Amino acid sequence: MLLGLVADEGPTLVEQLGDAAPIWILLIGALGLLLSDAFARVRESGFLRMLALLIVGVATLAAWMRVGDPIYDLGRFTLSGSLVADHLTGFCDLLALLALGGVVGLARERGSTHETARRAFGEREPLLLLAGAGALLCIHAGDLLVVWLGVELLSIAALLTMFAGHDSVGEPGRRNALLIQLIPGSVVSCLLLLGIALIYAALGTTSLDGFAGGATRVFAQWGGVQRWVTVLERYGAEIATQDPAAHQQARNEIVRGLAPAALFLPGLLLLLGGLLTKLGLLPFARRRELVEEAPLHVTALWSTVVVVALVAVLLRVFVGALHSPRLVNEPYGWTGALPSVALISGGWASVVVLRQRRLSRVVALLALVQLSLVLLGVVAAGSFHGHIGIGANYIAPTNEVLWSRLAGDEAYTAVLVLLVSHVVATVGCFAAIGASRGFRGPEVRMQHWAGMAARRPVLAAAFAICLLSLVGVPPLAGFVGKLGVLRALAEHSSMRWMLVVVALELAICAWVVLRIVAAMYFGDETVSEPGERAEPSLWPARIAVVAGGVSVVLG
Repeated sequence: MLLGLVADEGPTLVEQLGDAAPIWILLIGALGLLLSDAFARVRESGFLRMLALLIVGVATLAAWMRVGDPIYDLGRFTLSGSLVADHLTGFCDLLALLALGGVVGLARERGSTHETARRAFGEREPLLLLAGAGALLCIHAGDLLVVWLGVELLSIAALLTMFAGHDSVGEPGRRNALLIQLIPGSVVSCLLLLGIALIYAALGTTSLDGFAGGATRVFAQWGGVQRWVTVLERYGAEIATQDPAAHQQARNEIVRGLAPAALFLPGLLLLLGGLLTKLGLLPFARRRELVEEAPLHVTALWSTVVVVALVAVLLRVFVGALHSPRLVNEPYGWTGALPSVALISGGWASVVVLRQRRLSRVVALLALVQLSLVLLGVVAAGSFHGHIGIGANYIAPTNEVLWSRLAGDEAYTAVLVLLVSHVVATVGCFAAIGASRGFRGPEVRMQHWAGMAARRPVLAAAFAICLLSLVGVPPLAGFVGKLGVLRALAEHSSMRWMLVVVALELAICAWVVLRIVAAMYFGDETVSEPGERAEPSLWPARIAVVAGGVSVVLG
């Protein structure tokens, strides 16, 4: 019996801390880099980059050691249910850390050579590590309050990284644009916290452990008072006349049954809206100033690390915990509005990218189209898992439910595969732009890469491969991920029509990419890369080449 009691004990504190080891490594590493920056005597450009990459590498190794461990087959909550560890967290940890390593490597000074030597700084790498820790908190979140904490840490660290740039606050207009980011960010944070508070009022908890059961009880109470609603609709006036006490009791029962749902649904809507706003989707927010004026590594951070973190939250909360039919299907299911948001965002980005000349802006818009496809895959996975059967005559109900579960698992896997290709290709594209000489990242335009294949053939080939993978050209990695999501859409009867819209968006993006590739290989070298800006290090070019090779190998 004693052996049984010992076997039933949960993980020790050391094991619980080990489940979230990458988070602690990044937090301690960021603190160490801040101290190194404070007491450093020699402050050269990017003098903390190697230390930051070493810390990210250690965190990646800690995450890799736990991938595939059978102990996480069923997952487990740690630290009083605030964090969770399972195979999804292991996968997303690796992906976010690899993206963070690429972002740290491609980051470079924004000023001229003289300004860089005179105003070297070390705040950038610690802030990027803090942003990575916020992303991992979102991935490991076992409580909605931890989700909010991770999102805020990620957002604030990214915003402070913008202010840490040499010339990012040098002009009043640019400084005002950065300060304006604080206002909508603060409002969204308050609304996100309000949504979590409403969910707590409805369920009595914010923990994801038993979250689905609490939501089911809310709707069970709602369904239980429908008979009182029907009775009052038909005989309310007569009951009020003959037995006022019974009439008042019926109204009290209705309020008691409807109140939790009346709090839960708006809270869920605010939570979903806050996450989509942080992702920068239309019609909530586009963060245009952030995309156009931010340092290149901040834009890359938002397009990769933030996407991995928040998509992991959507998969865990909405697909994992809220996949019951009542919460998935219309009229008030979460899958009703999300496809429209994804299609509007992807359609807008594919149209705007046609007239863009800034390469960083082009890559950010192509990444937004890819993100819209990821969200459609999330919707398909949640909808399949929330399927209860339509009573068709050509398939047995048990087989139909089994098919929906398998289709949901395949859509879930397709989303993860698409995330991998998205991160690799996007980091590679931003790294290639960061390897440009002379210009700041946001100022690099298409004409500056005309004839680049003749000047720097390896970098041009890597950039072309990453761009083609980003739009899903076979046989690259992006094609594999998109094929899985498109298959999920084709199998979903209510989403099948979206294939036409998605195909049109991808065709427009492919045209833009082919135009850039043609300029690199067949364009005239009419605009040379000026030398006013500090010469880039070898890191951005190396990262671009590695990303291009990975896109080919995974494909």
